[in-house]
Amino acid sequence: ILMRPGNIAMILSETGGLRVQVTAPALGAANIRVQGMDGRFTQLLADGLPLYGGQASSLGMLKIPPTDLGQVEVIKGAASALYGPSALGGVINLVSRRPRDLFEGELLLNATTQDGQDATAYLAAPLGEEWAASLTGGFHRQTRRDLDGDGWIDKPGYERWTARQRLFWNGAGGATLFVTAGAMDERRRGGTLPGATVPDGTPFVQDQDTRRYDAGLVASMPLGDTVTAHLRGSGMVQNHLHRFGDVVEDDRHGTALAEFSLAGKAAGTAWVAGAAYQVDGFRSRTFPAFDYTYRVPAVFGQIEQDVGPGFTLAASGRVDFHDRYGTQASPRLSLLYRDGPWTVRASAGRGFYAP
Repeated sequence: ILMRPGNIAMILSETGGLRVQVTAPALGAANIRVQGMDGRFTQLLADGLPLYGGQASSLGMLKIPPTDLGQVEVIKGAASALYGPSALGGVINLVSRRPRDLFEGELLLNATTQDGQDATAYLAAPLGEEWAASLTGGFHRQTRRDLDGDGWIDKPGYERWTARQRLFWNGAGGATLFVTAGAMDERRRGGTLPGATVPDGTPFVQDQDTRRYDAGLVASMPLGDTVTAHLRGSGMVQNHLHRFGDVVEDDRHGTALAEFSLAGKAAGTAWVAGAAYQVDGFRSRTFPAFDYTYRVPAVFGQIEQDVGPGFTLAASGRVDFHDRYGTQASPRLSLLYRDGPWTVRASAGRGFYAP
């Protein structure tokens, strides 16, 4: 966080098997590639929820500050059986910090030699024996920079506000509840500097304004000694205003998810089964021909069995009933061997990705 307090790109780029690939240098956009797979095959989650959309945009990762990040969970390889069609390459789950028993407060101020500034704050406190809450906010900015003097912006400028609230509840019987809501507003500027032109003698603007609101919850409740019920739900709306030269694109993305599952463990067997319903929508005022709304109910399950010292056999599967592209199945069978610090996995299956 001290090296790059404005986004999580450095944390992920230092993780083995992950690569942060620049996709639009003029705006600084980048996506995450897991073991060489395209970035669109990586599912980016926050506390297990798709708060950045069913398929996070290339600029989405650069708008997530690590201020309240507790850990990063990475699943390398196809995970579509349990996480849906956007997880063909893998899953990155950003897990937030949990409040402690005492009040916590942090303030971070940062400045760079390229005229960039960051200011973030984190507050967390218990609200009784069972409740706790945290609040995160930040302001980040960067001045446009033309590093080689050719009139083209090499380091895009931006101003971004972020805010996120989290509420935690831990019941006496083992039940838990997590609720979060967040907002983000950014103005990002690239292209040519004022008064500069491209080779045809005209200026070229390359800007993007973004505004996102999201909310989600995760709940669990024990049903006896060996079975636990889990509920996940989230919603996200993100508005974009793109400017590419004389072309202006105004669009809106939306994702909603509801999921219920049961999980249990007895002796050497662990299992999970559930159902999910996800809606992804896109609306463009400039190009309405590309509008869509996808509704995808799904069922999924997984079972793991210890078959010997260090060996675990797992079978998983998911069936998505896409309202436009039909039924898609994703079965997978894996054998895992653990021996001290070493793990070896052999698996076979079939994956898919969202259109």
